[in-house]
Amino acid sequence: MVLRARVSRQLGRLATWMRRRPLEAVAVVLMGIGGPIFPPVFLIGATLALASELWDGRDKWIGLALPVVLTVIGLAVGVAAGGRAHWMHESWVYLDVVSRVAPALGAGYLAWRCQHPRHPAPVPPFSAPRRAS
Repeated sequence: MVLRARVSRQLGRLATWMRRRPLEAVAVVLMGIGGPIFPPVFLIGATLALASELWDGRDKWIGLALPVVLTVIGLAVGVAAGGRAHWMHESWVYLDVVSRVAPALGAGYLAWRCQHPRHPAPVPPFSAPRRAS
């Protein structure tokens, strides 16, 4: 019973988020689910994420560029870890695994960022507007 109530509450929160932010929700779904199933779908989700005004430049760099960088690093690790005989096969396996996990990580970060937005930096006391007395 407790599990059912918890799952129901989480699904309700998810539905509310999807109604409030449809562009971000579609981008996260395409990147997080479509990316691992068929990696080029990540590019469609990334294009939608670039159009979002909710995420700032840092969030977009982390959520979109980091999966690409991780994929390149994964390919390099695959080539370095592979022996002389089977380096092509092993690098292809590393590339396949990393290219499916990295988009899900980027989408997870962007989804988390939707729930935990950045707070504006506090105004230093010397820059705060003064009241006229």
